[in-house]
Amino acid sequence: PPFWIGRDYNSLTGGFEVDFTKEMAKRLGLNQVKFVEMSFTGLVAGQQCPCDINFSQVTITEERDRVVDFTEPYFDANQGVLAKTGTKVTSVEDAKGLQWGAQLNTTGAQYLSDTIQPTKETRLYDRTVDAFAALNAGQIQAIMLDTPIVLGAVEEKQVRNAEVVGQFKTGESYGGVVNRGSKNLEAFNQVIKAIKEDGFRDQLFQKYFAEQAAVPVIAA
Repeated sequence: PPFWIGRDYNSLTGGFEVDFTKEMAKRLGLNQVKFVEMSFTGLVAGQQCPCDINFSQVTITEERDRVVDFTEPYFDANQGVLAKTGTKVTSVEDAKGLQWGAQLNTTGAQYLSDTIQPTKETRLYDRTVDAFAALNAGQIQAIMLDTPIVLGAVEEKQVRNAEVVGQFKTGESYGGVVNRGSKNLEAFNQVIKAIKEDGFRDQLFQKYFAEQAAVPVIAA
């Protein structure tokens, strides 16, 4: 949440990417959408997805673009700092001394390694929920992950006594992922452009992420 809301793929009630996908299908003249699971680590490594398109908050990077095909960007995101309530992070220097956690193979983990360079080794987790559990258990002090994702964790009470204390402005964008050589890519891009241009994407953003603008930007 708030990209996907529901207990599992068969009980989804909404979410930014769920609503976005359904709107795409509607404009493409498709009667229904079937949601299936795909490992994030496998996806960004270039493994074939059992799907036509994958929306998993995948930041477009040159490295990933070598093994998968991306659609037009559909979402802009920074790196958010999810930390125990009362934790002060107003600069890179503040961030260096924390015990960090991050999801494996994410740009958050890369940002910690390349830019923050913390004094303690970052603890990496296969899934976001594993990182949230580690924060709840006091095994780590903070998590670096895309701002909308950590805001969703707080909103959905996946973390306790924690808050999004700031965000680093990184200028990242998410793209839908399709298997290499997909014949659907051009059609997907046309629809995504239309959804952005006519304001439907902005309506979804206001519905699910209105609070993101209020998160303070940390000087890098």
